[in-house]
Amino acid sequence: MTFDARAGAHTAVPAGRSGARGGAETLALMLLRLGRRWFAMDARAIEEVALKSQVTRVPMAPSHILGVTTLRGRLVTVVGLEQMIGGPGMLPVENSATLPRLVVVRDGDWEMAVVAEAIHGMIEHASPPDPTRPADAPGFVREEFVWRDNRVLLLDVPQLLAAAAGLAGKASSGQDVAP
Repeated sequence: MTFDARAGAHTAVPAGRSGARGGAETLALMLLRLGRRWFAMDARAIEEVALKSQVTRVPMAPSHILGVTTLRGRLVTVVGLEQMIGGPGMLPVENSATLPRLVVVRDGDWEMAVVAEAIHGMIEHASPPDPTRPADAPGFVREEFVWRDNRVLLLDVPQLLAAAAGLAGKASSGQDVAP
């Protein structure tokens, strides 16, 4: 069961469904909150949501890399959206921290975990052909929309992964990073 922000009603939507409704692409999105900011991601890009994982800082890592954690036997990089957008950091300065939630996103062979204070759940969103995008938004912000009187930034997960890798001096799937 999801909430359709435009229609103001709950509807059953399979995760990751897309289609046309009045010429707009309809996406199943997961909503997450960081402080007072709301973000949304295409549900198809979400690998899992992990609760209260231990994050170990990596010496000399860029500020947006909060550290690494082990999830189901694999090492996953933890990234802070606030730092990537230019806001304040969310973690204390100690060597490790316990986080409320980690949303693991994937594009091909690349994955990372994003910090979230709260997960609202799934909504259906009809993206207009020419979406509103803040002029000062980074390239991984696909559009901005209003949900329950909150501004929500819809993130483009492949672009988010590429931006995180690029800021760390690495190449993500299909991208080259200049030395």
